[in-house]
Amino acid sequence: MSNQLEIYTPAHKGLRSKLFTLSAQAGRLDYTNQTALDAFYEGLKSTEALTRFHDQWEEEGIHPLLTDRVPGGAEELEEEHRTIEHLLGNLVASVDGIRAKAADFEKRRSLGLECYLALNRFIRFFLGHIDDEEERIQPALWRLCTQDELITAVTHMPSSTTPQLVMANLEAIFPAVTIDELTMILTQINASASAAGFEGIMQLAERVLDAEDWKALKLRRGI
Repeated sequence: MSNQLEIYTPAHKGLRSKLFTLSAQAGRLDYTNQTALDAFYEGLKSTEALTRFHDQWEEEGIHPLLTDRVPGGAEELEEEHRTIEHLLGNLVASVDGIRAKAADFEKRRSLGLECYLALNRFIRFFLGHIDDEEERIQPALWRLCTQDELITAVTHMPSSTTPQLVMANLEAIFPAVTIDELTMILTQINASASAAGFEGIMQLAERVLDAEDWKALKLRRGI
């Protein structure tokens, strides 16, 4: 593995996985099935919360470094964050509006198709945003910041942090990253978490990883 700290990649892998799963669900969803629609809505709401959490993590931990080194370097990123949050809010409101209509409302399927298309337009925009962070912003930070500064930025927890958000974020990331990346993440967490807190995180890893990956992780950690 490279010695360079992957600032964005693990978190972005988790968000990509969530969004791709939502897209697949939306594509096959029967919008007249209230139970299935409610489950999709909850998944969309969860993804919205994680995305807002991620944006705040970047803005509070990473962007101050970027702004200090590159004048105005975070302005466009933060404008895009507002667009991302606006578009996701529109999607959540649209799906909630469909849920509020009678199950036999004749336009439910047509409205559902519009939400599906809007979701994928959002994903297209979001993928461009995070690709820019990985391909342009990350190398600039590597060049302009020390490793210690980057570690401090990456391990910063947003002011909106709750235990539930932290666990939901890790639940998205763990099955979306390589074992090398997961080992690094757990090493960083173990350096600051309580023994009980870290045990809970390892239990989460066991729950969300498939059997082969869990076995490989245990070998890495000498369990």
